[in-house]
Amino acid sequence: MSRKDFEDLIFYQSRISSKDKKNFRNFIFERAGELGLKSELYPRSGTSKNIVIGDLKKAKYIIGSFYDTPLSLPASLLQMGPIALFIINALCIIISLLILIIMPKVFYLIIPFVIILFYNLGLFGGAKKFNFNATSGILCLLDLMKKVGTMSNNIAYVFLDNHFKGYKGAKAMAKQMQKDGLDPTKRKVIIIDRIGLGNYIVLDYFRETKFVDEVKVALESSKAIKSKIVLRDGSITNTSDHVGFKKFHQVCIFGYNYRTASGYVNDKESYRNDRMINHNNIDFLVEGLKTFIETHVKIEEKK
Repeated sequence: MSRKDFEDLIFYQSRISSKDKKNFRNFIFERAGELGLKSELYPRSGTSKNIVIGDLKKAKYIIGSFYDTPLSLPASLLQMGPIALFIINALCIIISLLILIIMPKVFYLIIPFVIILFYNLGLFGGAKKFNFNATSGILCLLDLMKKVGTMSNNIAYVFLDNHFKGYKGAKAMAKQMQKDGLDPTKRKVIIIDRIGLGNYIVLDYFRETKFVDEVKVALESSKAIKSKIVLRDGSITNTSDHVGFKKFHQVCIFGYNYRTASGYVNDKESYRNDRMINHNNIDFLVEGLKTFIETHVKIEEKK
């Protein structure tokens, strides 16, 4: 992994406000320009500002990761993901409405709930910083961009927005691609979630495909591999941006610290602001995906 990429991202560790997100996007656009790669926002309008490197119309493989960062919340809530914020926000709205309807004379009681709602919407900033586990996917994409490029436009990279708001960026992208006539059956999507920590690398998918097995084989071929790689059927409790690409052949790559009787989990330490990452996880994932890309792009070119 490029040490320079890691050090550069220290300046973009908070990516929740509009200003911070814009600064990060400019950094990615600049990096793509240095590599001679095409870059754009996709969709070109809307609240989700996804960054695409490459040509989506020609790409057979799309590799993506989220770039927004979570709010500073208790680890127990962060472990639950976007569903926790949805529940909290819904309760705040319901309680506020009940107060206004039942006790309108003490309407000011809704103020704490409105503050919580606004905070959860990111209107006050409040993003976690120094948590490079949430940035590990970005490091993988930057490294792959340098080592592989777009392989004659067969590969596109996407930095997805609004992961922590219900994977809205991924959903907006998939919807726009179908509107633009980009056939989901002819494109395969690899999503990289938090893989900076973890002794287990878990590949999630929503329907069994040969594609998932091929990704697993490529990752296991990496000389840098130290983690155990396993397959897991996708479910409502194990979600990431791949939920937006259910109509595509897709796989999501997660990193987990432990395996318990109830499944794979990350400890609360993973969510600490100052938690660093295991660089070996980045290196082996990049090496494995590089092998996968180079092998399968050659197959596509022979068709």
